[in-house]
Amino acid sequence: MSESPENLISPAWYAVKAQTKREHIAAEAIRARAEMPVFCPRITYFKKTRSRGRTRFTEALFPGYLFVRCVIGERFRHLLAIEGVSGVVRYGDAFPTVPEDFVGELKERLTGECREVNDPVLSTGSEVVVTEGPFADLRAVISGLVPARERVRVLLEFLGRQIKVEVAFDSVIAADPRPRERVWEDGG
Repeated sequence: MSESPENLISPAWYAVKAQTKREHIAAEAIRARAEMPVFCPRITYFKKTRSRGRTRFTEALFPGYLFVRCVIGERFRHLLAIEGVSGVVRYGDAFPTVPEDFVGELKERLTGECREVNDPVLSTGSEVVVTEGPFADLRAVISGLVPARERVRVLLEFLGRQIKVEVAFDSVIAADPRPRERVWEDGG
């Protein structure tokens, strides 16, 4: 990122701060009211949740930021007056530009402004959490896939021993990879 006096009078890409989770709304408002080129890259993915099952999420690739191409010396105050915009990235009086190549490469990699991200692959050996049924909230390890019936065979610890159980593929989610803090009962 660079900033020079000529960038204040010639068009360049700038990082604009927007309200988190409302970046796309700010981008549309800039397009509509200020008629400036805007790039607000987003990703879309499916995630299994405990409460709603498999759910589609769309969020900003850079939470809280979007990119605007303009003559910043002329458009700075106008940008600040647009709904959802909370500022323009700057250091004192200097407005760093975002390199054309960076924005161009992002645009090439994304289809439009949104990129679909594939579901995480669950395979034999993956640690999962069961989300529904009698084993809900228990951690397990996938010991086999049963694709014809859309089920997985899991190995879980239940009542002090390991058992193999088949559950619906949609009723497991990838376990949090962070190690859990172990809680010991009876001081032991």
